Amino acid sequence: MTLTMPKLLDDGCVLQSGRPVNIWGWCTPGERVSVRIGECAGETISAADGGWQVRLDALDPGGPYAFEVIGDGATVRRSCYAGEVFLCSGQSNMELSMQWVHPYYPSEFQRQDDPLLRQFKVVDRYDFSGPVRDHEEASWLGCAPETLGQFSAVAYFFGRMVRQWLHVPVGLLNVSLGGSPIEAWMDAASLDDCPEALEELDPYLGDGVAEARSEESLAAVAGWMEELQARRIPADKLHWRHVDLPARFEDCGLPGFQGMLELRRTVVLPPYCEGAEGTLRLGAWADIDETYINGINIGGRPNQYEPRDYRIPAGMLHTGANEIVVRLVCNAGSGRVTEGKTMTLQVGDEVHDVSGLWRLAVVASMDRPCPSEDFVRWRPTGLYNAMLAPCFRFPVRAALWYQGESNTGTRAAQYGKLLATMIDLWRERWHDPHMPFLIVQLPGISIDCIEDGGWPLVRVGQWAVGQQVPDVKTVVTLDAGEPNDLHPHDKKLVASRLFDAACALLYGGDNVQPMVERIEERDGMLCVSYATVARQGANPVPCTPLTLDGGDPGEFEFVWRDAMCAVPAPATVEGAEVCIPLPERRPDILRYAWRNNPSRGLLVDGRGTPMPPFAYDLKRGAMIEPSVRAGGDVDAGTGRA
Repeated sequence: MTLTMPKLLDDGCVLQSGRPVNIWGWCTPGERVSVRIGECAGETISAADGGWQVRLDALDPGGPYAFEVIGDGATVRRSCYAGEVFLCSGQSNMELSMQWVHPYYPSEFQRQDDPLLRQFKVVDRYDFSGPVRDHEEASWLGCAPETLGQFSAVAYFFGRMVRQWLHVPVGLLNVSLGGSPIEAWMDAASLDDCPEALEELDPYLGDGVAEARSEESLAAVAGWMEELQARRIPADKLHWRHVDLPARFEDCGLPGFQGMLELRRTVVLPPYCEGAEGTLRLGAWADIDETYINGINIGGRPNQYEPRDYRIPAGMLHTGANEIVVRLVCNAGSGRVTEGKTMTLQVGDEVHDVSGLWRLAVVASMDRPCPSEDFVRWRPTGLYNAMLAPCFRFPVRAALWYQGESNTGTRAAQYGKLLATMIDLWRERWHDPHMPFLIVQLPGISIDCIEDGGWPLVRVGQWAVGQQVPDVKTVVTLDAGEPNDLHPHDKKLVASRLFDAACALLYGGDNVQPMVERIEERDGMLCVSYATVARQGANPVPCTPLTLDGGDPGEFEFVWRDAMCAVPAPATVEGAEVCIPLPERRPDILRYAWRNNPSRGLLVDGRGTPMPPFAYDLKRGAMIEPSVRAGGDVDAGTGRA
């Protein structure tokens, strides 16, 4: 067996400084293996299965260090660094790359190379048979203008802040996957208290079963697409109409449309744009597009989420009329060009608005929606086994967790308990009972989401974990969302909140997250007081609330359980308190920011940090929140903790 090591220990890896270093790999059974990193050295004999591990003394921050592994007839030489290593995990808002948000942060792509800021990106894989020993595909990458686009945006901004703070190498383990629910990042044993998750997994177990189900669903999608192409109307027989974009197609005379549309827009450019490079930004379209400039394909996106930002190479644009053509496949009757998004053609400093009147024609229509792909990789335990498990021997300073969107459905009330269980599991596997966790509470959103309470329940679960589980902090990001996008672009703000929490939890800084200190009833009023806790164990410091929009607080509401209704509760800021008059018929619950997209008069502290959502039981005089350790799932509208 050839001497090999895991991909985590490839050339350019960043090892956690200040802690013993694990170096491991595989070779012929009974083989002597010696390891040296800088001045630290050790050796071992490989086990009967060929596995070996050498534990070295802690390294000081810095590098690159010479890294050498010698077996019986084979030598591997690499370089490595020592510094701060962070596990960055979750779903799409953690995975979302800098390339995705490039238009919002162009100056980041003009920075000088920073080889001491490094990402280890794990390519998505799943396995339901058990933990695998190494990643199938993953690699380390230093930060440079040509590689930055591959970095997780949240992880990059967070890592750069740590670099500026500590001036040491920073390694970012990007172990994330869009759409993944929390159950995919847990093992089967940890899901014993969630039997419905294991029931969901059961149909995918067995050799080749999951793969067959995936292939079957993809074949159904391909069949639908082939039939769609066969139904295309000849170009000379298309019927054209005008539509005003952005818009939902159901508002353009196409209710429930399933099929293919062609949309055209002409832009007249002046002579100095002849042959110049450009950028076309069309926002978000549902569902699948192919986009052309003057008959040349400049790109396409496979889903409704990715922004339609396309570079136009030199030589395509010319003086006078230039035609934009978008061929759009609408999968399931909810086609649209999402409102509120930028729609421009930019050439140099000149920006042309391409919203407004477009021409539209139906190219082909279908009598049924496109079948859905069976996203097998999202099923419980799959990502834990294939993406996370190979990292367990690699020490990290802390974990960053940005996930929850895919758990806002039927199991939303269980989220806090699942998250606490997942943290326990990861800490056990890393052999680090105090492994710090930094959790991003879900931001606001309104598009494609009904007001069923799922998003607030996940948020309150995330907050409860930050309050009840030691060495965990949850950061509030209500102001970092976008009502028309599941993937808001302001990842720098999210990263800054995570960095503030990291400073408090890891490096002895202050905790700047404000929270409710007490709620008192006085003279027919409810008075809500806020405070911050400078450091763990310290006394709360009173905090004077402000509103983000400068108006009165606008996200309080009363709930009556017997009538199953909620009504807005008028509130004002009186000195250091928020005061809310009690109605004549006493309500059961006071809630704050209990909507998918709370936005009216959001409360913040003096630094602009939002207050967390909450639900308060007026009869018990206590917060309603889940017990994340045992029982007590919460329904903040009609039930109790």
